[in-house]
Amino acid sequence: MIDENNTVFTEVEINATPEQVWSVLTDWEKLPRWSSSLQGISPEGLSKGEVSKAFFKNPITGKNVEFEHEITEYEEGKKFGWSGIVMGSIKDHHIYSLEDTGRGTTLFRQEDGFHSEHSSHSRFMNFISKHGMADNYKKFNQELKERVEELYPKS
Repeated sequence: MIDENNTVFTEVEINATPEQVWSVLTDWEKLPRWSSSLQGISPEGLSKGEVSKAFFKNPITGKNVEFEHEITEYEEGKKFGWSGIVMGSIKDHHIYSLEDTGRGTTLFRQEDGFHSEHSSHSRFMNFISKHGMADNYKKFNQELKERVEELYPKS
């Protein structure tokens, strides 16, 4: 889903505990083995206010692209997020969060908002959000689900 503020919302229910999902999601060394987009974060220990780098695989070139962000959200085992410039004056605010459903499963959510002071940039980011970002996030969510459920099968 994409709202009028250029924010992309995606979610998937994973048949595993939040602890299991968190352990796979934050294992930066193994992330490139299963994720076709997010390839890692440096430094590996995240804390609110810290500057970090996120590495993403460019779907066109296949090479990693690096984005510097400030960690704006961090709750061990529950969520982490960042904010930073992605292009020109366009800033993103990306959050990954986990919610225990109480049924032995975890609701994994991704939220990413794009903002700019210039209306032409906002229209451009709205177009990009609708034509690629949401699909990429859904794909990441599915890859995470498959990896977690492969590592932690329910009997």
